[in-house]
Amino acid sequence: MSRPIVGILLAAGNSVRMGCDKLALPLGGATIGSTSLDAALSSALDHVIVAGKRESRAGWIGPAFFKQENWSYAVCDEASRGQAHTLSFGLRAAEQMNAQAAVILLADQPFTRVELINQIVHTYKKTKAPFVAACLDGIPRPPVLFSNGCFPVLQELKGDRGAGSLLKQPSFARHGRMIDCQESRSFFDIDTMQDYKQVAGRGWNDNANAGANICLAATESGGSEVFKERA
Repeated sequence: MSRPIVGILLAAGNSVRMGCDKLALPLGGATIGSTSLDAALSSALDHVIVAGKRESRAGWIGPAFFKQENWSYAVCDEASRGQAHTLSFGLRAAEQMNAQAAVILLADQPFTRVELINQIVHTYKKTKAPFVAACLDGIPRPPVLFSNGCFPVLQELKGDRGAGSLLKQPSFARHGRMIDCQESRSFFDIDTMQDYKQVAGRGWNDNANAGANICLAATESGGSEVFKERA
């Protein structure tokens, strides 16, 4: 059996700028986090590791996901030390699975297309490049696939330095492959309430996001018990 290509969904952020657990906010009939997870599970990845916090899992992962076997939730107790520590934690979990490569995904990017993830995986299988990154306007962005040969370098990152800091180094970047993307939707990350408001009226595939509108109306009028519980 060939060594797996796994996804690492980074989901351990503190949502400081949002002011609540952003992954639990409604989006297109689901939540921000579960929409991101669904895309990863629907792709060509062999397994998805969700690197998250101990207390947040029940807030954004729907019951239906727990019937699927191609993912696991790994509690990252180092999350408060910065994104690099969550990434390193996820990579250690991938190493335990004897992964040949890992695709780094962000749980607050719910519009990442399955087709883009698959293109990255297929490009790696064809070229065996050290890394394969999506690229918009000349800038590499997640999702990014790294072969296991890159894991030690990534694990040396500290604080909030993500994998992007490596991709910006010409000496590192020239060894990989970039996939040019024309549309920015896949890379839209929801960090603030203003970001959330931008998608609240459109939702998924430009449809009305009724759940988000209700949530926003409640907060503007003084508070919703559902919203408070999620926060």
